[in-house]
Amino acid sequence: MSEDRFILLDAGASRPTSIPLPPGTTAKAGVADTDGRFTLIENHDGDDALPHVHTFDEIVYVLDGELGVEFDGATHRLIQGMCAFLPRGVTHAVRRLSDAPTHALQLCTPGGWDGHHEDVVPYGTRYGVDGEITENGDKSRFYVLAKGEARPGRLRVPPAFSSKVRSTDTEDRLSLLEMVVAQEIPRHVHHKADESIYVLDGELLVEFADRVHPVTPGRFVLLPHGVRHALRPGSTPPPRVLQISSPGGWECFVEDLIEARSRITTGGRFDARKLNPIAAKYDITYEEPS
Repeated sequence: MSEDRFILLDAGASRPTSIPLPPGTTAKAGVADTDGRFTLIENHDGDDALPHVHTFDEIVYVLDGELGVEFDGATHRLIQGMCAFLPRGVTHAVRRLSDAPTHALQLCTPGGWDGHHEDVVPYGTRYGVDGEITENGDKSRFYVLAKGEARPGRLRVPPAFSSKVRSTDTEDRLSLLEMVVAQEIPRHVHHKADESIYVLDGELLVEFADRVHPVTPGRFVLLPHGVRHALRPGSTPPPRVLQISSPGGWECFVEDLIEARSRITTGGRFDARKLNPIAAKYDITYEEPS
């Protein structure tokens, strides 16, 4: 059943792994959870990653502290709220820049980084310490986003919907948004895409399968496709979250909503009957009042 794929992890908790992960490292979602589309790892004060190249794209989002991302001969300083997109097939390194603790999320697509700790070779990771590194990637795909900065899209959207990774960046495997959930998102079903949420600040109330789950900072939830759910703020100020849609496309849906907002709202709130013709393009159905 789709409901069985639901995940809710407390802050600091990890998905099961066949061998223990390094201290301070937790797996929020692995290849088995995401049909191989991505892996999400949380690192508290992890070791430096020496120069290496791998066969998946990597997104690093800094939650606290500062990291140095070395790419193509330059070192980019990342602090809280910044992220970097590291394309596959190109040598890079990630290092701590100070003695202060670091805290970051590592999103890899396609998935597999969780398996690195068990067997390096099948997941395409080669650390360039004892052997030659072969590069075959596109350096132009690399980017760094400052805090609050978004990937450019079809139109400008409010800062509350900041696109960090677009589906076009990942061959449609996923999109990543930093969002403020300031109003209720009514009951709806994603027919194809799973929705994953990591809470940064505040409290998010997640209704799933007729139960309400409070999701607070550091907690992670995966909402599988095909099951009705709703989201609403549970705190003031409202919660700020990272939202992963897999496959991607949520960022395009947000653009369509912003463009059509005056036509699909009643009394300042979304009207499901008016919203569903737009949502249908993205295989989403909102529950309409009887």
